[in-house]
Amino acid sequence: MPSQPGRRVRAADVAAAAGVSPTAVSFVLNGRDGGNIAPETRNRILKEAARLGYEPHHVARSLRSRTTHSLGLVTDAVASSPFGGRLLAAASERAEANGYIMLVMDLHSREDREVSAIHELERRQVDAIIYVSMGFRVLDVAPKTRLPLVLANCTTGRDDELSVYPDDALGATRAIDHLAGLGHRRITMLSGIWEPGSDREDPGNISGPIRRDAFLKRAGELGVEAAVLESEWGIDDGYHAAMKVLDVPAEVRPTALFAVTDRAALGAMLAAARLGLSVPEDLSLVGFDDEERLAERAVPPLTTIALPHVRMGDEAVAMALAARAGEHIEDRRRCLPCELLVRESTAPPASVPTRTK
Repeated sequence: MPSQPGRRVRAADVAAAAGVSPTAVSFVLNGRDGGNIAPETRNRILKEAARLGYEPHHVARSLRSRTTHSLGLVTDAVASSPFGGRLLAAASERAEANGYIMLVMDLHSREDREVSAIHELERRQVDAIIYVSMGFRVLDVAPKTRLPLVLANCTTGRDDELSVYPDDALGATRAIDHLAGLGHRRITMLSGIWEPGSDREDPGNISGPIRRDAFLKRAGELGVEAAVLESEWGIDDGYHAAMKVLDVPAEVRPTALFAVTDRAALGAMLAAARLGLSVPEDLSLVGFDDEERLAERAVPPLTTIALPHVRMGDEAVAMALAARAGEHIEDRRRCLPCELLVRESTAPPASVPTRTK
């Protein structure tokens, strides 16, 4: 008979309804019935369990298996930022596919809460912890925990740490390759600052210099006339920087801009419009990040370099589960490629300079 309201259905109830022993029910419901239980008996147990609404007692199962089937995820600000949705969604999906739930702790950029957040996850006996930073960071040391730890969108640079992070240099290389391939020979990068230890409230992000150095290196290899204007990361920053770069005579004006972020690229797009320049007819623009609800919806849609948020979330969980299981992990530091997404903000320059032989 169906269970009484408010009363949890027990394995003993399923056994009584199916006319079998509680041991037989335990074998079937825990997937250990192979060769022990007849197929017709197994089907009867499963049918009665479904009819009665039986659900496993997770606390008891955790005590038996020594796993809570839960992962802890600590972020500095990812969960409350517009950048982390893809990463968190991919991580949660991979965890769920493996029978795990994800407990998320967002520090809201308060590093002083890191220790207490990790302690709380340890107290709840999660099986492993993933630490995610909003912007790419190279940490001096990894957060301290007695549990398996995976770093996502950050690393310590140590070979023994488990980390997954984006290849910013490859992304910048792909951006200038794309522009040079279209025929652009005067390209300016609106770069991002990185001033750790300064008095600035926001010192910037280490990704800026990484992208800038890769841009200049590849420009030299291609023989492209490249310039860099250091700015900051937002729409206003991109606008003011682009006004300086573009408000010059046409013969010296760059035919393409590579912005350190999509937001800076959007600001540059506004500056171009202010100066009567059409994108991409008069100016090609490439951003970086593929920020949701921004890059694809810009007018025109922005060609950009996509951060591998989905792969970072997916692989971070895969590494955490492998570490929890005690498996050998060969590539402990995974630098993931940033893909070029070609949209409508790039095109060949209006006039391509004739090359001298």
